[in-house]
Amino acid sequence: MQTRQLNYMVEIARQQSLSGAARVLGISQPALSQFVAAEEKALGVSLFFSYQNKMYPTPAGMIYINAAAEMIRIREQTYRKIRSYKADSLKQIRIGVSDHAARKMTAKAVPAVFGHYPDAAVIPVKGTDVWLENQLRQGKLEMAVLGYDQAQIPHGGFYQFAKRELYVLIPREFKLSYPLLESSQHHEYISLEELKNFPFIFPEEDTLERRIADELFSQTGYEPNVIYTASDLYVSLELTSAGFGISFLPKRLAEQADQSKVRIFSLLQRPAAFYGVTLRQEKEPDEVEQLLICCILQEARKEEGDDLLYNGESRRLMERYAGKEGYLWTQSSLNI
Repeated sequence: MQTRQLNYMVEIARQQSLSGAARVLGISQPALSQFVAAEEKALGVSLFFSYQNKMYPTPAGMIYINAAAEMIRIREQTYRKIRSYKADSLKQIRIGVSDHAARKMTAKAVPAVFGHYPDAAVIPVKGTDVWLENQLRQGKLEMAVLGYDQAQIPHGGFYQFAKRELYVLIPREFKLSYPLLESSQHHEYISLEELKNFPFIFPEEDTLERRIADELFSQTGYEPNVIYTASDLYVSLELTSAGFGISFLPKRLAEQADQSKVRIFSLLQRPAAFYGVTLRQEKEPDEVEQLLICCILQEARKEEGDDLLYNGESRRLMERYAGKEGYLWTQSSLNI
C-alpha cells in the first residue's frame, strides 16, 4: 500500500512552499513541481495558489489534501493492526495523572495515539503525586504526569514541560505590615516570618504543594497555624477568598483569584514546581509511548504560556518527531 506521493501534497501544504517540502521529503524541487503540474493537468483544476511567496491550497486542493491525509492515516492504522495481529498482543499504557491540567493534556493526546496505534490503549490513573510515584516505582504504571520541586527532579526519564511558581494568597482583610519593597515581575515579595500569627489553609498530604509548604516552614523554624486541610486546590482558593486563611497556590490558579478579595505575593524563596512526564525507572519508551509523550508535550505548548519550559529530553523528543510524516499533523495545524 504505497502512499509516498500522497505525502507530497500534504507536505507542500504544511511547509507552504515547494522548496521547503522538497527538503523535508528528500526529493528535488523540479521533480516535486512536475508532480504537482501533472496532477493539476489530470484533474483539470489548480490545487495551489501563491500569495506573498507562500503556497496555499485552493478549494479543490484542500479536498485533495484531506483525502490524502485520510489515506495516509488508514495506511498507518492498517499496518499497525496487522503488526499487532502478528504479535497477538494489546498494548496498554497506564499513565498517572495528578491534577486537572494533567488529565486534560493526556486526554487530548489520546486521539493521536489511537489514530496511529489503534490496538494500543491509554489508561489514565488518577492519584496524588506521592501515590503515583510509588505506583511508578512498583512497576504498576508505565509513566505519570507529575510535578517536583527543584531538588527532586529526576536525572533521567523525565520529559519536562513547565515551571510554575507557588504564590501566597492572603485575604485583603488580614492586616499586614508593609511587605518588602522589592517586587517580582508581577507581585510584591513577602517572607513567611511576617505571617507567623495568621491562619493557613494547607493542601492535603501527599501533594506536591504540601511538600513544598512543609519544606518552606521547616526552613523558617516555626509551625504554621493550620485551620483547614483542603483536598482540592480550588477549595483552598475559595476559602482564602472568603477570608478564612492564607493559602499556597500555583501561578495559574492563583491568578484566577478575585484580587478585590485577596492579595497575591511572591515568596522570597521563589518556590516552584517543575512538571513533566516521568517514566518508570530504568525504562526506555517504545514508539507508542514516545508518541504519547510527544503529544502531551505538544498540548503543553498550547496550555502553559509563560510557564512552558522544556528540558533537554523534551526538546530531543520533539525534534525527533517534528520530521515524521503525519504524526503531529492535523488539518487545523495547517493554519490555512
